[in-house]
Amino acid sequence: MRSTLMLAVLVAGSLALSLVAIFAVSGEQWVLAGVAFAVVLNLILVVALDSWRRVRQMRRFVRQEVRRLAVTESKEIPGPTVADVDVVGSVRLMQAQYVGRLDRMQASLTRQ
Repeated sequence: MRSTLMLAVLVAGSLALSLVAIFAVSGEQWVLAGVAFAVVLNLILVVALDSWRRVRQMRRFVRQEVRRLAVTESKEIPGPTVADVDVVGSVRLMQAQYVGRLDRMQASLTRQ
């Protein structure tokens, strides 16, 4: 909420100062126009510095999270290992299912 409110205030202030600068130029009040343009440029600088700060903060946060996850993953208990018997059993099961499907298909073709 704070950042959206701040953005709305900055946009409104920038638009108001831009209008002041335009009217100052049309009225040939060069000092007021210069001050208004300087304040608008300072607002742009503040927004740029704030976005730069947020990017730097996000980079730091992401690096910390990656390090934290790397440490917790290295401490996890390894899962069960897969034996050759498990692999052979799975392959035989898939083979039986495939052969069963082929047999059913062959039976349906011979009936027709």
